[in-house]
Amino acid sequence: RLQSRTSIHKRDLSHAVHPTKKILRGITPSIRSNGQIMPIDLKPMLDPLLANWYLLLPLIFIGILFKILKSPIFKGWFGEKMINRGLRKLDPTQYQLFHDLYLPHPTETGTTQIDHVVVSPFGIFVIETKNYRGWIFGNAKQREWTQQIYRKKNRFQNPLHQNKLHVKALMQFLDLPEDHFLPVVIFIGDTEFKTEMPENVLNRGLIDWIKKHAAIRLDTGMVEHVTSRLNQLDRNTNRTKAAREHLAALNERHRCDVG
Repeated sequence: RLQSRTSIHKRDLSHAVHPTKKILRGITPSIRSNGQIMPIDLKPMLDPLLANWYLLLPLIFIGILFKILKSPIFKGWFGEKMINRGLRKLDPTQYQLFHDLYLPHPTETGTTQIDHVVVSPFGIFVIETKNYRGWIFGNAKQREWTQQIYRKKNRFQNPLHQNKLHVKALMQFLDLPEDHFLPVVIFIGDTEFKTEMPENVLNRGLIDWIKKHAAIRLDTGMVEHVTSRLNQLDRNTNRTKAAREHLAALNERHRCDVG
């Protein structure tokens, strides 16, 4: 009986695969020959590819380009360019355009960044752009709004509150009252509002919204004062340095809020 059990055990071991062979099987391409694992020589297959590697460059380039086009950074950049292009359709004798301005933060240390400012006799338009897609939920009073794409939800700061901070920064910098400013939020992605939004929250029609404000708010002297101050700010801003310091201040404020 003992010999019988021993022979059975040996027979089982003869069919067992050594753990090392299992690992190698998953790493090295192989075929079976006479019950043994033999490595496959990939050289005949790889040599033609390596000899004509340059033929793969178009495919590599297309893959990289596709990644870039789908990235949030590119989409944001492209959206901003589209807004800039649209704003240039405004009459330059009536509307002066400023982009990517950095002003002292009105309540804390650091700076605040403003996407677009349009100066005109009809008011100072303060434009906050948001590059989002999907459904957008929110109202004027909520601290946070919600973006939904299928079942995935993402919360983000109420852009009206964010733009109100921009208006305060401009009020302090230009020494002008609040009624001289017209804040507006424009979503530049493929968005659909699922709740009723204030009239100054848009996902299209920014130029029409600006043009519909035809009442005079600033006289010629005020317009010249504002454009002079903003032109000086624009010329004196090192945007690379300003963007780096602005991001550092944002991270510090976020760290303090979390702490």
